[in-house]
Formats: sequence, C-alpha cells, structure tokens
Amino acid sequence: MTLVMMAMLFMLERRLSNKDEYPLLSCSDIQTLLKHFLPRRDITVKEVLRQMEVRHRKRESSINSAKRKQKKKRKSMKISKDR
Repeated sequence: MTLVMMAMLFMLERRLSNKDEYPLLSCSDIQTLLKHFLPRRDITVKEVLRQMEVRHRKRESSINSAKRKQKKKRKSMKISKDR
C-alpha cells in the first residue's frame, strides 16, 4: 500500500511540475517516459517526446469532441423543454 501511495505521489508531483509545458501530461505519459529513460535507450528522446505530443493532440481532440457533444445534447434538451 505504501509503495502504491509513493508512486501516486510521484506521478502527481511530475504532473504538477510540468503542467505549464505539458498541460495534458498523464500518468501513462510519465510511465512511457520512465520506460524509455530508466532501463534502456532504444529510441531517441526526440522520438519519445514526439509520440507523447501525438497522444496529447489525440487526447485534446477527444476532450473537444466530448465538449461539442455535450453542447449538442444541452441544445436538444433545451429545445424539447420549450415545446
């Protein structure tokens, strides 16, 4: 249990310390970075960061899509209430 809490604290600290440069940084991103930097260096730092940025673009697109769906749903609910 203690080890899990320490890992969660580490993840939170990394996310907070990098929130300006990488606002969508997730625990999965941190895990990917650790896999790259700790045991071996099969791919370059540039490639790891490129992959992370691709994931961030996809995540941001998903967030925006969900927001658009919520707006449509609210609009349709408002129209049905007016009838």
